[in-house]
Amino acid sequence: MSDVEEHSLLDIGFGVAGPTGSGLKAKLLALLCVHRVFWLPWGILGISAGLFLFMVLTGDLLPLWKVVLGLLAAGLFTRVVSMADMLYDWWIGEDIALGPPNSTLPLVTGLLSPWTILVLILFESALCLAIAYYVFNLETFIVALVMLVWGVTYSASPPIKNLTEFQRRNYRSLSGFMALGGVAMVAPDMVLSWEALLVAILVVVGCLAYHDKDSLRFRPLTPRGTIIYTVGMSVLELALLFVVWLVFELPWVLLLVYLLVNIPKARAIASSLETPLSHKTHIRLTHTGVMTYTFMLLLVNIAALVNILF
Repeated sequence: MSDVEEHSLLDIGFGVAGPTGSGLKAKLLALLCVHRVFWLPWGILGISAGLFLFMVLTGDLLPLWKVVLGLLAAGLFTRVVSMADMLYDWWIGEDIALGPPNSTLPLVTGLLSPWTILVLILFESALCLAIAYYVFNLETFIVALVMLVWGVTYSASPPIKNLTEFQRRNYRSLSGFMALGGVAMVAPDMVLSWEALLVAILVVVGCLAYHDKDSLRFRPLTPRGTIIYTVGMSVLELALLFVVWLVFELPWVLLLVYLLVNIPKARAIASSLETPLSHKTHIRLTHTGVMTYTFMLLLVNIAALVNILF
Protein backbone atom coordinates (compact mmCIF):
# COMPACT_ATOMS: atom_id res chain seq x y z
CA MET A 1 0.00 0.00 0.00
CA SER A 2 1.28 3.47 -0.92
CA ASP A 3 2.24 5.88 1.86
CA VAL A 4 1.60 8.86 -0.45
CA GLU A 5 -1.45 10.82 0.67
CA GLU A 6 -4.15 11.32 -1.94
CA HIS A 7 -5.46 14.88 -1.89
CA SER A 8 -9.01 15.84 -2.78
CA LEU A 9 -9.99 17.45 -6.06
CA LEU A 10 -10.96 20.51 -4.02
CA ASP A 11 -7.42 20.84 -2.60
CA ILE A 12 -5.90 20.34 -6.05
CA GLY A 13 -8.27 22.79 -7.77
CA PHE A 14 -7.57 25.52 -5.21
CA GLY A 15 -3.81 24.92 -5.50
CA VAL A 16 -3.45 23.79 -1.89
CA ALA A 17 -1.90 20.43 -2.80
CA GLY A 18 -0.79 18.55 -5.89
CA PRO A 19 -1.93 15.25 -7.41
CA THR A 20 -0.10 11.94 -7.05
CA GLY A 21 0.99 9.67 -9.89
CA SER A 22 2.72 10.46 -13.18
CA GLY A 23 0.26 9.58 -15.95
CA LEU A 24 -1.92 11.73 -18.19
CA LYS A 25 -4.61 12.15 -15.52
CA ALA A 26 -2.03 13.35 -12.99
CA LYS A 27 -0.61 15.87 -15.47
CA LEU A 28 -4.07 17.22 -16.30
CA LEU A 29 -4.81 17.61 -12.59
CA ALA A 30 -1.43 19.31 -12.20
CA LEU A 31 -2.42 21.87 -14.84
CA LEU A 32 -5.63 22.59 -12.93
CA CYS A 33 -3.58 22.88 -9.74
CA VAL A 34 -1.04 25.43 -11.03
CA HIS A 35 -3.89 27.50 -12.47
CA ARG A 36 -5.75 27.26 -9.12
CA VAL A 37 -8.74 26.83 -11.39
CA PHE A 38 -11.36 26.83 -8.63
CA TRP A 39 -10.54 30.50 -7.94
CA LEU A 40 -11.69 31.33 -11.49
CA PRO A 41 -15.27 32.37 -10.55
CA TRP A 42 -14.08 35.12 -8.18
CA GLY A 43 -11.96 36.71 -10.90
CA ILE A 44 -14.81 36.58 -13.38
CA LEU A 45 -17.39 37.96 -10.92
CA GLY A 46 -15.31 41.04 -10.10
CA ILE A 47 -14.82 41.87 -13.78
CA SER A 48 -18.40 41.07 -14.80
CA ALA A 49 -19.65 43.47 -12.10
CA GLY A 50 -17.98 46.34 -13.94
CA LEU A 51 -19.22 45.08 -17.31
CA PHE A 52 -22.87 44.55 -16.36
CA LEU A 53 -23.19 47.70 -14.24
CA PHE A 54 -21.96 49.85 -17.11
CA MET A 55 -24.24 48.08 -19.55
CA VAL A 56 -27.00 49.29 -17.20
CA LEU A 57 -25.57 52.82 -16.94
CA THR A 58 -24.90 53.39 -20.65
CA GLY A 59 -27.63 51.25 -22.18
CA ASP A 60 -25.06 49.74 -24.55
CA LEU A 61 -25.51 45.97 -24.70
CA LEU A 62 -22.65 43.84 -26.00
CA PRO A 63 -23.41 40.71 -28.07
CA LEU A 64 -23.61 37.57 -25.93
CA TRP A 65 -20.59 35.96 -27.64
CA LYS A 66 -18.50 39.00 -26.82
CA VAL A 67 -19.56 38.98 -23.17
CA VAL A 68 -18.77 35.26 -22.81
CA LEU A 69 -15.41 35.53 -24.60
CA GLY A 70 -14.40 38.62 -22.64
CA LEU A 71 -15.24 37.14 -19.25
CA LEU A 72 -13.55 33.80 -20.00
CA ALA A 73 -10.42 35.61 -21.17
CA ALA A 74 -10.48 37.85 -18.10
CA GLY A 75 -10.88 34.83 -15.84
CA LEU A 76 -8.00 33.03 -17.54
CA PHE A 77 -5.91 36.17 -17.15
CA THR A 78 -6.34 36.03 -13.38
CA ARG A 79 -4.97 32.47 -13.43
CA VAL A 80 -1.73 33.69 -15.02
CA VAL A 81 -1.09 35.46 -11.72
CA SER A 82 -1.54 32.16 -9.90
CA MET A 83 1.04 30.43 -12.08
CA ALA A 84 3.53 33.26 -11.57
CA ASP A 85 3.02 32.89 -7.82
CA MET A 86 3.64 29.13 -7.91
CA LEU A 87 6.69 29.52 -10.14
CA TYR A 88 8.25 32.09 -7.82
CA ASP A 89 7.55 30.08 -4.66
CA TRP A 90 9.15 27.02 -6.29
CA TRP A 91 12.17 29.05 -7.42
CA ILE A 92 12.92 30.43 -3.94
CA GLY A 93 12.34 26.99 -2.39
CA GLU A 94 9.44 28.10 -0.20
CA ASP A 95 7.10 25.21 -1.03
CA ILE A 96 9.60 22.45 -0.33
CA ALA A 97 10.68 24.19 2.89
CA LEU A 98 7.08 24.34 4.13
CA GLY A 99 6.61 20.61 3.65
CA PRO A 100 3.25 18.91 2.94
CA PRO A 101 0.91 19.85 1.41
CA ASN A 102 3.00 22.56 -0.32
CA SER A 103 5.76 20.08 -1.10
CA THR A 104 3.25 17.98 -3.10
CA LEU A 105 2.66 20.77 -5.64
CA PRO A 106 3.49 19.85 -9.27
CA LEU A 107 6.65 21.97 -9.60
CA VAL A 108 8.15 20.51 -6.42
CA THR A 109 7.39 16.90 -7.36
CA GLY A 110 8.55 17.40 -10.94
CA LEU A 111 5.17 16.51 -12.41
CA LEU A 112 5.37 19.78 -14.37
CA SER A 113 8.58 21.56 -15.33
CA PRO A 114 9.16 25.27 -14.67
CA TRP A 115 9.60 25.74 -18.42
CA THR A 116 6.08 24.40 -18.99
CA ILE A 117 4.70 26.93 -16.52
CA LEU A 118 6.70 29.77 -18.07
CA VAL A 119 5.47 28.91 -21.57
CA LEU A 120 1.87 28.77 -20.29
CA ILE A 121 2.27 32.16 -18.60
CA LEU A 122 3.60 33.76 -21.78
CA PHE A 123 1.07 32.08 -24.09
CA GLU A 124 -1.98 32.78 -21.93
CA SER A 125 -0.89 36.37 -21.28
CA ALA A 126 -0.43 36.99 -25.02
CA LEU A 127 -3.79 35.35 -25.83
CA CYS A 128 -5.72 37.40 -23.26
CA LEU A 129 -4.00 40.66 -24.22
CA ALA A 130 -4.75 39.96 -27.90
CA ILE A 131 -8.44 39.42 -27.10
CA ALA A 132 -8.48 42.62 -25.03
CA TYR A 133 -7.01 44.66 -27.91
CA TYR A 134 -8.47 43.08 -31.05
CA VAL A 135 -11.91 42.01 -29.81
CA PHE A 136 -12.45 44.98 -27.50
CA ASN A 137 -10.35 48.15 -27.49
CA LEU A 138 -7.12 49.87 -26.45
CA GLU A 139 -8.51 50.81 -23.03
CA THR A 140 -9.29 47.18 -22.19
CA PHE A 141 -5.77 46.24 -23.29
CA ILE A 142 -4.22 48.93 -21.06
CA VAL A 143 -6.25 47.86 -18.01
CA ALA A 144 -5.26 44.23 -18.65
CA LEU A 145 -1.60 45.18 -18.98
CA VAL A 146 -1.62 47.22 -15.76
CA MET A 147 -3.31 44.39 -13.87
CA LEU A 148 -0.79 41.91 -15.29
CA VAL A 149 2.02 44.07 -13.87
CA TRP A 150 0.17 44.20 -10.54
CA GLY A 151 -0.32 40.43 -10.51
CA VAL A 152 3.24 39.52 -11.40
CA THR A 153 4.73 41.99 -8.90
CA TYR A 154 2.41 40.65 -6.20
CA SER A 155 3.27 37.03 -7.00
CA ALA A 156 6.91 37.14 -8.04
CA SER A 157 8.56 40.36 -6.89
CA PRO A 158 11.05 40.18 -3.99
CA PRO A 159 10.22 43.71 -2.73
CA ILE A 160 6.50 42.88 -2.57
CA LYS A 161 7.17 39.42 -1.15
CA ASN A 162 9.16 41.09 1.64
CA LEU A 163 6.26 43.26 2.76
CA THR A 164 4.55 42.38 6.02
CA GLU A 165 1.56 40.01 5.84
CA PHE A 166 -0.78 42.93 6.51
CA GLN A 167 0.77 45.05 3.76
CA ARG A 168 0.57 42.15 1.30
CA ARG A 169 -3.07 41.60 2.23
CA ASN A 170 -3.87 45.20 1.30
CA TYR A 171 -1.80 45.03 -1.89
CA ARG A 172 -3.56 41.80 -2.88
CA SER A 173 -6.94 43.48 -2.58
CA LEU A 174 -6.01 45.78 -5.47
CA SER A 175 -7.13 42.89 -7.66
CA GLY A 176 -10.53 44.59 -7.35
CA PHE A 177 -9.39 47.13 -9.94
CA MET A 178 -9.85 44.36 -12.51
CA ALA A 179 -13.47 45.57 -12.48
CA LEU A 180 -12.20 48.46 -14.62
CA GLY A 181 -11.51 45.89 -17.33
CA GLY A 182 -15.21 45.07 -17.41
CA VAL A 183 -16.00 48.79 -17.64
CA ALA A 184 -13.52 49.22 -20.50
CA MET A 185 -15.15 46.42 -22.50
CA VAL A 186 -18.44 48.30 -22.80
CA ALA A 187 -17.61 51.95 -22.01
CA PRO A 188 -13.92 52.66 -22.76
CA ASP A 189 -14.42 56.42 -22.45
CA MET A 190 -15.63 55.97 -18.85
CA VAL A 191 -12.91 53.68 -17.54
CA LEU A 192 -11.54 56.38 -15.21
CA SER A 193 -14.89 57.98 -14.39
CA TRP A 194 -15.94 58.30 -10.76
CA GLU A 195 -18.65 55.70 -11.35
CA ALA A 196 -16.05 53.20 -12.59
CA LEU A 197 -13.74 53.92 -9.67
CA LEU A 198 -16.71 53.50 -7.30
CA VAL A 199 -17.31 49.97 -8.61
CA ALA A 200 -13.61 49.07 -8.48
CA ILE A 201 -13.22 50.40 -4.93
CA LEU A 202 -16.31 48.42 -3.87
CA VAL A 203 -14.65 45.20 -5.06
CA VAL A 204 -11.36 46.18 -3.36
CA VAL A 205 -13.11 46.91 -0.05
CA GLY A 206 -15.09 43.69 -0.42
CA CYS A 207 -11.77 41.82 -0.61
CA LEU A 208 -10.61 43.52 2.59
CA ALA A 209 -13.91 42.91 4.37
CA TYR A 210 -13.83 39.11 4.27
CA HIS A 211 -11.06 38.79 6.89
CA ASP A 212 -8.04 36.50 6.47
CA LYS A 213 -7.18 33.21 8.16
CA ASP A 214 -3.58 34.42 8.66
CA SER A 215 -4.64 37.53 10.58
CA LEU A 216 -2.60 36.50 13.63
CA ARG A 217 0.48 37.57 11.63
CA PHE A 218 -0.94 40.97 10.62
CA ARG A 219 1.50 43.12 12.60
CA PRO A 220 1.39 45.89 13.73
CA LEU A 221 -2.30 45.04 14.24
CA THR A 222 -3.13 42.89 17.24
CA PRO A 223 -5.36 39.81 16.68
CA ARG A 224 -8.28 41.79 18.08
CA GLY A 225 -7.25 44.73 15.93
CA THR A 226 -7.53 42.63 12.76
CA ILE A 227 -11.13 41.80 13.65
CA ILE A 228 -11.88 45.50 14.25
CA TYR A 229 -10.27 46.21 10.85
CA THR A 230 -12.64 43.67 9.27
CA VAL A 231 -15.58 45.40 10.98
CA GLY A 232 -14.48 48.76 9.55
CA MET A 233 -14.10 47.37 6.03
CA SER A 234 -17.48 45.61 6.30
CA VAL A 235 -19.23 48.85 7.27
CA LEU A 236 -17.47 50.68 4.42
CA GLU A 237 -18.51 47.92 2.00
CA LEU A 238 -22.17 48.37 2.97
CA ALA A 239 -21.90 52.15 2.55
CA LEU A 240 -20.36 51.75 -0.91
CA LEU A 241 -23.05 49.24 -1.88
CA PHE A 242 -25.72 51.77 -0.91
CA VAL A 243 -24.09 54.37 -3.20
CA VAL A 244 -23.78 51.82 -6.04
CA TRP A 245 -27.48 50.99 -5.68
CA LEU A 246 -28.34 54.69 -5.89
CA VAL A 247 -26.08 55.48 -8.85
CA PHE A 248 -27.02 52.46 -10.97
CA GLU A 249 -30.68 52.38 -9.82
CA LEU A 250 -30.61 48.71 -8.87
CA PRO A 251 -33.50 46.79 -7.24
CA TRP A 252 -33.52 47.69 -3.54
CA VAL A 253 -35.01 44.36 -2.50
CA LEU A 254 -31.73 42.69 -3.49
CA LEU A 255 -29.73 45.02 -1.25
CA LEU A 256 -32.09 44.11 1.59
CA VAL A 257 -31.31 40.45 0.90
CA TYR A 258 -27.60 41.21 1.27
CA LEU A 259 -28.19 42.93 4.60
CA LEU A 260 -29.88 39.75 5.82
CA VAL A 261 -26.98 37.65 4.51
CA ASN A 262 -24.63 39.75 6.68
CA ILE A 263 -26.34 38.62 9.90
CA PRO A 264 -24.27 35.39 10.19
CA LYS A 265 -21.12 37.42 9.51
CA ALA A 266 -22.03 39.91 12.25
CA ARG A 267 -22.57 37.02 14.65
CA ALA A 268 -19.24 35.47 13.64
CA ILE A 269 -17.48 38.79 14.28
CA ALA A 270 -19.10 39.15 17.70
CA SER A 271 -18.07 35.60 18.58
CA SER A 272 -14.53 36.19 17.30
CA LEU A 273 -14.03 39.17 19.60
CA GLU A 274 -14.42 36.79 22.55
CA THR A 275 -11.47 34.58 21.47
CA PRO A 276 -9.25 36.75 19.22
CA LEU A 277 -6.06 34.78 19.97
CA SER A 278 -7.40 31.49 18.57
CA HIS A 279 -6.36 30.58 15.02
CA LYS A 280 -9.59 28.61 14.62
CA THR A 281 -11.50 31.80 15.37
CA HIS A 282 -9.88 33.56 12.42
CA ILE A 283 -10.40 30.55 10.14
CA ARG A 284 -14.13 30.43 10.96
CA LEU A 285 -14.49 34.17 10.43
CA THR A 286 -12.62 33.90 7.11
CA HIS A 287 -14.93 31.14 5.86
CA THR A 288 -18.00 33.21 6.75
CA GLY A 289 -16.45 36.33 5.23
CA VAL A 290 -15.53 34.64 1.94
CA MET A 291 -19.07 33.28 1.55
CA THR A 292 -20.51 36.74 2.26
CA TYR A 293 -18.09 38.39 -0.20
CA THR A 294 -18.99 35.83 -2.87
CA PHE A 295 -22.69 36.52 -2.30
CA MET A 296 -22.04 40.27 -2.59
CA LEU A 297 -20.39 39.85 -6.00
CA LEU A 298 -23.17 37.53 -7.16
CA LEU A 299 -25.83 39.95 -5.95
CA VAL A 300 -24.28 42.95 -7.73
CA ASN A 301 -24.14 40.92 -10.95
CA ILE A 302 -27.70 39.64 -10.52
CA ALA A 303 -29.03 43.13 -9.75
CA ALA A 304 -27.36 44.51 -12.89
CA LEU A 305 -28.66 41.63 -15.02
CA VAL A 306 -32.19 42.17 -13.70
CA ASN A 307 -32.03 45.78 -14.93
CA ILE A 308 -30.57 44.69 -18.28
CA LEU A 309 -33.12 41.95 -18.93
CA PHE A 310 -36.23 43.54 -17.45
